[in-house]
Amino acid sequence: MLSQFMSNPSEIHWMGVKRIFRYLRGTSKYGLVYDGSGDLELTGFSDADWAGDINTRRSTSGYVFQLGKFTITWSSRKQATVAKSSTEAEYVALSTATQEGIWLRRLLINLDLKPSSPTVIFEDNQGVIDLSKNPKHHDRTKHIDVSHHFVRERVASNEIAVVYCPTDEMAADILTKGLSTIKFHKFRNMLGVYDIEHLTS
Repeated sequence: MLSQFMSNPSEIHWMGVKRIFRYLRGTSKYGLVYDGSGDLELTGFSDADWAGDINTRRSTSGYVFQLGKFTITWSSRKQATVAKSSTEAEYVALSTATQEGIWLRRLLINLDLKPSSPTVIFEDNQGVIDLSKNPKHHDRTKHIDVSHHFVRERVASNEIAVVYCPTDEMAADILTKGLSTIKFHKFRNMLGVYDIEHLTS
């Protein structure tokens, strides 16, 4: 976010940079931990903030995919267009997550780890879940770009299952907006990011 203002930074941006440096220094021993335990079921989390950028009013998409309990891929990216509703912002994010989920499924198949069931992508917006399953175009959603209805195809083909997840359990929330310390630590732990030095000592 701060890199967007590199051509004309202000004091508030410099304060943000210093905050990032403090965080990086305090977490230099942190990392993703993989211990080889558990199953190899692929699951994902998809989330978006709506109009979170106060300058452009664009939303930020975020997704996380885990193999078993271990995080293997993630993304946080500003959406290309302004979403007209929170449902649209979440649906655009889900479309991006679905593309990643399909790619990961194909990778697993190439590794002889073919998924035995649809890949679950957790979503905290009930309207988006309904939209992913309902082929009807409602007045409030017919403006959504056709390319994002790729989600429906993959749900219909049984490759993806969109499942409700309460916002308090939405791991991808950490990739879309600033959070309170308690929530940030909770979601960081859900991603499997720990103090490695402490774990091995």
